[in-house]
Amino acid sequence: MRKLDEVRLKVDPFRGFHGGGASAVFDAEGSARAPYAPIVDVIRSCSPGDLNQRQQRLDFAVEELGLQFSDVTSSRSSANPWGLDLFPLSLGAEEWQLISTGVVQRALAFNAYAQDLYSQQNILRQRVIPHDLALRDPAFLRPLSGIEVPYGEYSQFGAFDLVDAGEGDWRVVENHMGTPFGLSHVLQNRRILSQVFPELYERVDVAPVAGFSTYLLEMLRAQSARANPHILLLTSGQPGQAYFEEAFIARHMGISIAQSSDLLVRESRVFLKTIRGLEPVDVIYRRVESSALDPIAVPNANVFGLPGLINAWRQGNVAIVNAPGAGVTDNRALLRYSDRIIGHYRNESPILRSVETFHLSDVDQREYVSEHREDFVLKPMQDHDMLWQICGERPQNSAASLARIARKHADYFVAQSIPEPAKLPRFKEGEFSARGGYLRVYYILGKEPIVLPGGMVRQKVSGHRTRRLTIATDGLKDVWVPDSVVQDSAPKRPPAQMGERFSISSRVAESLYWAGRYLERAENTARQFYTLERLRWDQMAHAEQRTYWPLLQAVAAATGQSDVTKRKRPPRDTLPLSKSLLLDANEGASVRACISYARNSLERVREVISPECREVLEDITLYLNAEAKRPVSRARLAELCAHMVSELARFNGTAERTMPHDDTWQFYRVGIFFERAVGALAVLKVAMPRVVEAYHEVDEESADLTALLRLLGCLDAYRREFRSRAYVDRICSLMLQAKHVPSSVNFCLRNLDYAIGTLSYNGARALGSDLSDQIHGLLQVLADFPLAQSPMDEVGWLDAGELPPKSAQHSAEFVGEAFAGLAEQVEALHERLEDIFFSHQDVFAREPTLFGLE
Repeated sequence: MRKLDEVRLKVDPFRGFHGGGASAVFDAEGSARAPYAPIVDVIRSCSPGDLNQRQQRLDFAVEELGLQFSDVTSSRSSANPWGLDLFPLSLGAEEWQLISTGVVQRALAFNAYAQDLYSQQNILRQRVIPHDLALRDPAFLRPLSGIEVPYGEYSQFGAFDLVDAGEGDWRVVENHMGTPFGLSHVLQNRRILSQVFPELYERVDVAPVAGFSTYLLEMLRAQSARANPHILLLTSGQPGQAYFEEAFIARHMGISIAQSSDLLVRESRVFLKTIRGLEPVDVIYRRVESSALDPIAVPNANVFGLPGLINAWRQGNVAIVNAPGAGVTDNRALLRYSDRIIGHYRNESPILRSVETFHLSDVDQREYVSEHREDFVLKPMQDHDMLWQICGERPQNSAASLARIARKHADYFVAQSIPEPAKLPRFKEGEFSARGGYLRVYYILGKEPIVLPGGMVRQKVSGHRTRRLTIATDGLKDVWVPDSVVQDSAPKRPPAQMGERFSISSRVAESLYWAGRYLERAENTARQFYTLERLRWDQMAHAEQRTYWPLLQAVAAATGQSDVTKRKRPPRDTLPLSKSLLLDANEGASVRACISYARNSLERVREVISPECREVLEDITLYLNAEAKRPVSRARLAELCAHMVSELARFNGTAERTMPHDDTWQFYRVGIFFERAVGALAVLKVAMPRVVEAYHEVDEESADLTALLRLLGCLDAYRREFRSRAYVDRICSLMLQAKHVPSSVNFCLRNLDYAIGTLSYNGARALGSDLSDQIHGLLQVLADFPLAQSPMDEVGWLDAGELPPKSAQHSAEFVGEAFAGLAEQVEALHERLEDIFFSHQDVFAREPTLFGLE
């Protein structure tokens, strides 16, 4: 065995790394270049099995984190294009100095271009670049002209895509100065690879990248004169490719995510709609196109923006980063003239040159591209919604579709001749093969510009020499920069003061509230069906089935199956009903549907959910999706129910341990306890009248009432409280009045009141005080509930073994009406929650001062 291992160690994992172009890792003699020598040595010391295992761990970690371009769906993407590779890109000190200096030079020059274009337009007057190239740009928004941007820094945070044409000759492929993407992947790539392959980092002092998000936050804070400005990240609210990025950055910086509908402009000030009313916003980190910010300033662009936002920005009442209009710097047609732009604004020679780019509006350039079509890749001049509106259509997922649109609208397209990238190793199927890679480098401007010491490498798809850089890449790489190059270049800033606590937005509160409700509903249904399945319906006699039928009807009613409650006789087989209410994704109240709804609610507020919670919920989702495809049996459904109860308990335990117990946690708890109270009453109002109607003598076993207690999850609590067999009045007393039984309505309402009471005060008025008064009134209703009161004798009105006459107050009809009335009063709390915390209709109508408007 030892000899076999030694043979494996001698196999060179780079034996498949060969041919086709310059290598960034090995020189002509096959020796590793200096920046890569330690990496190559470590990898060659590993066996093929070890390398395969590490790559599998990388893939698992990437998928577990959701590190991919994907929409919010019910399951993970089966094809994850964002696989992280074992082999990093390593840059030497001199090479990095060249790149970082060139990045800052280009960022400053193109910022000056944006400022000039929106003011004097000297670059056009002096004919440095063609007029139509700039003025026809879909990202150029004339209504923004004349607005003074502090220090002329339109793009304070941006990135550039670079390609190594060989021997360290780095060229710029694209600018990303409007809304740069990918910072979260840089930070996660480093964290994951260092955990899976720590030996790589033991031989080299690699510059850290984790602090870059802190620098970004400090830059945002510096945009306001306030010591603790209110900063938020503005997103479109649409699930899409950037969602993971936005949630990750917001969570790392500790800021809120907002949509346009979460904001309001009053008297040229921007306010966030929170659970405490309107709170002023000082800085907005935008992740949407400039044209989508304000439908008044930019008409016919996007009706879902925030009216008045640009005017508030124009008057200096809110800072927006990156500044509206910064997208003009991303015009790919400018790349042909980037040397001129740098020379015009910086009076310097370009450090990083652009790849060869042709603007198809020019007849000569268009003809040249047409004659050498195979050497070029077509791109729109902007990745901008307005460009596709002008073209009248979007390209399908094919090069032919893009070429057809480019022929019709040549003014809005460019062609690039991208050099074949220097080859980097890509680990796949046990060995390293050669793939070209493209480097994205990030910067932050200000008094002391910062370049992220590293970046993100995206590798080419095999067989596509000039394929456009899209999400269909062949993997990501970590990027190394020597720590010695950057250790003294970090900006020196005084420590920030302790941040002020800001309220969560009403949208976030509502999403957490509904997530709590859906998860509690799923747990209730799973636990109740587990109890019923253990009764073995298929083995019951017909008389027994009639006895337990009310319980099954109660569960069905609680999950919205009203047709089941109308049936007088039980079905021969309840398996189809059980399967539907557990696994049918189209059944709105099924366990699977509830988990899906809860997942979607939490995905929309991912910035406030701990990664541990998301991991548990992903496991639950995958489990249910897999179970839905398997053959169904009673034993299988019982096992599924037990597993779901256990997993949902794990989720709640994880949430309690990893989420801050602030307003976000309290609204999640509000949803849980409200749903638990409503669910208990939904079962009681259906089951109790049927039980009362069928109950004629005391059964020594009290099987039906005992099953009801099991169904409600409080059989053990009943035994400890009463130490007797089950009686109706005592069950009512326990389920309605018990203060220490988690399933009782009293317990749920008290916890609901506590959660609302933890919200801080706003002036002299407590948030939700009216709602608290309403809850206290309901607690008194529970205390006076007639069915939970002992009758004149101490034994109880059912202890004698017979029911009162049907006309008495405890008839089945009276029982049904009493529970239905109580359920209606509890359900009315939802409307009060909605009015006070989510829509603000009630509070705003009565006290506009709570919104800071008076």
